Parts: sequence; C-alpha cells; structure tokens
Amino acid sequence: MGVDLRNDGGETIKLTNRHWAVMLTLAETFGWQPAGTLAPKEWHGPGEWAGRYDSSDGQFVLEEDAKSLARHLHGAVVSDQFELALNDVIQYLEKSVEASGRKIPDAMRMKPREFSNIFSPLLMFLYEG
Repeated sequence: MGVDLRNDGGETIKLTNRHWAVMLTLAETFGWQPAGTLAPKEWHGPGEWAGRYDSSDGQFVLEEDAKSLARHLHGAVVSDQFELALNDVIQYLEKSVEASGRKIPDAMRMKPREFSNIFSPLLMFLYEG
C-alpha cells in the first residue's frame, strides 16, 4: 500500500506508506509545521476532516504547505545531522509500529540508503506546489 501524490498539473509521484511517514516525520524534526490537509471533494465522513497527511483519500495540500514541506526536507538533507536524524526517525517509527503489537520482519526494516533515490524527485515535486 502506498500514497499517491498528485499536483494540479496531473503529475503524480508514488511513495510507500512507510517512506511517506519517514518524510513527514523528518520534515517535522527539522521544523516543518503541517498546515493540515483539506478534505477530499467526495469525503462525507463522520465528523470533521482531521487534516491527515498519512492516508491516500484524495485530500488536498495547499501549495505553500507543500513548498514548506520541501524546504524543510531540503534543510534535513543538507544538514550535517541528516544521517543521525534519518536513523532516529526510522527507529522511532518502527518502535511505534512494534509498540502497537505488530512485528516487523527483518527483511521489511527500513534502511537509510533506501531514501537516496526518493529525496530529489520528491523535493522537485513538492517545490512545484
């Protein structure tokens, strides 16, 4: 399962749920303050929309929020603390999953090198708004 990001021009980029979670958490670690998403057009759920980023429900992200996410991810990548921060975020997220009672097989554990091919395309996509 994954998250499909689509911009106003119809371009898309796909990320796994776990890679997207790392990106969001890493950006927050480096100061990103999420504005929250806007409800998808077709959403008629109970209560109010919670502004989630961690689902693929067709929600909307404002252009400035996408660009802010890109700036903070870029700041993470160029930081001399990047490697340490990325490892910490991965460990934090995996511990959260395990704390909920789910086991992560060794073959499914994330490795920092998995992200080397993700950052540039994601940053370019987000900078487009």
